Amino acid sequence: MSDSDDSLTEPDWTEPEFTVPDSAPPPWRARRARRIPVEPERGRGAVLGAVVATLVVVGLIAAIAGTPSPVPAPSASDGVAVSPVGSYSSSAFCAAGTGTSGATSTVYLTNATRTAVTGVTTSVGPPTGGSVPTAHADVRIPALSTVAVNPANGLPAGSTATSFVFSGGGVVASQAVSGPNGWSTAPCASQVASQWSFAGGATTAGNTLTLSLYNPAATEAVVNVSFITDSDGEVTPPQYQGLVVPPGQLVEENVGDFVQNASAIATLVVAQAGGVVSTEFQQWSSGPSGGISLRLGSPALSSTWRLAQTTALPQSVVDLYLVNPGQAPATVTITLGLTSGSVVPRRVVVPPVGLVTFAASGTPGLPQQTPYAMTVTSTAPIVVGRSVQAPPGTSPPAFGSSSATTTVAAGWLVPAPGTPSAPGTPSAGVSSLAVSNPGSTPARVSVSLLGSGRPVAVFTVAANGLAVLGPRQVGGLSALTVASSQPVNVEEDSSPSGAPGVVSSTGFPLDP
Repeated sequence: MSDSDDSLTEPDWTEPEFTVPDSAPPPWRARRARRIPVEPERGRGAVLGAVVATLVVVGLIAAIAGTPSPVPAPSASDGVAVSPVGSYSSSAFCAAGTGTSGATSTVYLTNATRTAVTGVTTSVGPPTGGSVPTAHADVRIPALSTVAVNPANGLPAGSTATSFVFSGGGVVASQAVSGPNGWSTAPCASQVASQWSFAGGATTAGNTLTLSLYNPAATEAVVNVSFITDSDGEVTPPQYQGLVVPPGQLVEENVGDFVQNASAIATLVVAQAGGVVSTEFQQWSSGPSGGISLRLGSPALSSTWRLAQTTALPQSVVDLYLVNPGQAPATVTITLGLTSGSVVPRRVVVPPVGLVTFAASGTPGLPQQTPYAMTVTSTAPIVVGRSVQAPPGTSPPAFGSSSATTTVAAGWLVPAPGTPSAPGTPSAGVSSLAVSNPGSTPARVSVSLLGSGRPVAVFTVAANGLAVLGPRQVGGLSALTVASSQPVNVEEDSSPSGAPGVVSSTGFPLDP
């Protein structure tokens, strides 16, 4: 958040001490990004300290460079990754089905390599009158830079989906949607998948939920869509079984047509044939209490989920959605990592084919106005999401939601919410970067502005701990790189917003 004297809008975080030496050799190499099963150490305190090491961006980029090779099949469990620098080609897929909200989308392409990368784009809108609005364009992303792309250029106003094919690796795509009711950020997918899951969403009065299914392939996809609600259990509309998504097309569905007046919804997309990219767009209320949210789904269920920073301000509403699509109960443990101190883990039982809302802002004993990381472990595969309703009277947008993540990595690329010439919304900027360490030993971390050649902060994150950098270190509209001595999880918050978590997004793990 930006500096403010208003206690309702400024979390009581403790920024880590950090050092930025004028010149120092990289004391460690960025390790290959990977997902590891990490069991949280319960009851361990997290104490921040200074680090006597640094890592420059050039060292990070060099560490991920490799011999040119055909691009491998993406393996990122969250559906996002940075393709290897030496790849002959790479792809990204952005779907922004915004329904009738009036929101518009901007895609940001960030090049983490030391050479320019070119690409071609294909954007489509929903079919109208038997035809599919389509636009093609060329794009060039300079080295260590970000460019903004208007995916609707040449298309009618409304929803869009875009495929990007790049002439090399090291480029990622993210997007921002902005409209009368607020703004939101989300990563674009680096893969298609046969399933996508979403935890959280509402169709109560004043709220609309739009599901987007984008098929960038040359063959049709056939999907089944079902829902789990907190009141009615499983809902399987016949119209959503065997739903055909033609090649190169975007299909939008208004969830409220079949799941009405539900305050908590999980959406499950399973492809019978082919694969798709799926996002959900939530429009929440309107006016000073409203907001919008664009989320990329999760391409796999998991028994471990993470949120790098959650902060419950006074009078805010922070909810965690725990969804169990299986046929047996799931016992879920929620472990917190703080900048200092410890909190007793909480346990929740989620019934079969069930959804449980865990009220993080209303549970006694959980921190208030202090950031903490969440690690959610389960005895069965589940999907996890979070929503944040800002306190009354705060600056809009007042609502946002995000998907939890499964990936931890030793290197991260974190795009900014826009560029100086094309911000995601007027006055957009990074307000904080959280780095959580779910491991059992301290992590040495360096954070740099992409292309700057030197870090803005170097620090240690304790075992099962958390560090949060504020706008003095990471503010503005520069992409960030994170290099750690061991796998960590990251989350970026953006402003303007009414509270931490309203406009937030994860980064892209560096996995050569």
